[in-house]
Amino acid sequence: MKKIIFTISIIMLSCVCSITANAQAFQKGTKNFSVGLGGGYGLGLNAGVDVGISDVVSLGAIGAFSSRNYGYSTFDYRVTYVGIGGRVGVHFGKFLKDSGIDENKFDPYVGLVAGFRTVKVGGTFSQYYSGVAGGVLLGGYGGIRYYFKEKLGVYAEGGFPYSSLGVTFKF
Repeated sequence: MKKIIFTISIIMLSCVCSITANAQAFQKGTKNFSVGLGGGYGLGLNAGVDVGISDVVSLGAIGAFSSRNYGYSTFDYRVTYVGIGGRVGVHFGKFLKDSGIDENKFDPYVGLVAGFRTVKVGGTFSQYYSGVAGGVLLGGYGGIRYYFKEKLGVYAEGGFPYSSLGVTFKF
């Protein structure tokens, strides 16, 4: 049943997004929602929203969740991280059009992120340390989006503290 729902969703999304791309991948007013699998403090999920405030600058928000089990001879514990924050990005695809890069499909960018994160430790290790700690989240990222439809694409993003691969939607 899950496979059928997933297949129907993909078909519907493809029909909605079947218009050929003829606008720049990034420009003022562009709004992107991205969701993907992330790495950083373990395998997890990342989601973010970006809005173009000029033809090269975006502002947005990001949320990330990751969790990892650690198992040693006498210790077995799980560390879970949750981060939320704001981000600012610089998109430079339109400056690369002379190099043969299709600015209608590619959106390369770099940026900074700042926010808050929590860390939770639990398991047999918790006899020595347990609970939740919080702190400031600061980092940077670089990435690229590729739109194979006007409003649908994929992205790859590397950075600290999180990196991810996933799907991006323009709206």
